[in-house]
Amino acid sequence: MGSENKERYQLVEADLKMFSRSGVRSKIMLILLEGGRTVGELEKITNTRSTTLLHSIKDLTDLDLVEKKHQVYSLTNIGRIQAVALEDLLNTIITINQHHKFWRYHDLSSIPLELQKSIGMLGSGEIMQDAPETPLKLWEDFINSLMTAKVIRSVTSIMIKGFVTAIPKAIESGVDVEIIVTNAVLEAISKWKDYINKDLKKENFKLFVIDDDDVKISFTMTESYLVMGLANIDGSFDLGADVMYRGEKPVMWGTMFYDYYKRQSTRIFNLE
Repeated sequence: MGSENKERYQLVEADLKMFSRSGVRSKIMLILLEGGRTVGELEKITNTRSTTLLHSIKDLTDLDLVEKKHQVYSLTNIGRIQAVALEDLLNTIITINQHHKFWRYHDLSSIPLELQKSIGMLGSGEIMQDAPETPLKLWEDFINSLMTAKVIRSVTSIMIKGFVTAIPKAIESGVDVEIIVTNAVLEAISKWKDYINKDLKKENFKLFVIDDDDVKISFTMTESYLVMGLANIDGSFDLGADVMYRGEKPVMWGTMFYDYYKRQSTRIFNLE
């Protein structure tokens, strides 16, 4: 631990131990994040004796994290901020633990640090890995689902055959499509420039290029889910390791991810 981080840790050591050494205190904070509770209600929810709860509540009150009004315990403003941070940490651990190998053995450098901090927003996902008797079925189902989407946002550093053929169909059917590609992908798709230029004249299609060869990701998002594939540590990709996350929070995270790269990209109006 560097000297600066050591000093920072020492400033909050007591606060961190307050949670790490007591599951009861952590549970109380997370429960009160949803709203005020009496001791009796906390006792039922946590299945913990009232004497134990009152001892933990006193510790939290002494730190000005919890306050009592008319027999109801609630978080103070400071307590709510810390409870939100605790919930974020909890969600992050859940997300990582569910697909430990995915996060452990892939290159995370294409995910901005600020978005790595909020990775817990992704929640529970599913690895797009098929049964041996139906190879790539999940991937084909994903490609077909793009036809019924309302919005498609993508950032990619690789060429995926099914995706390349599905996008023109989605554009033709009126889907709002925006794609960010690397220089290598832009060069590769230029062989279809006549077809792409026709699509670029349509209002529902925008193409961008990012001048960063270090981007190594396959990311696609619709209004209801996102699919993300990261490069292996050695730089290679495998389609059987993409992960899909569904729901409002993953889409919010995906929107921030897409906007991050869009701000660094240049729009292409015509392929020469």
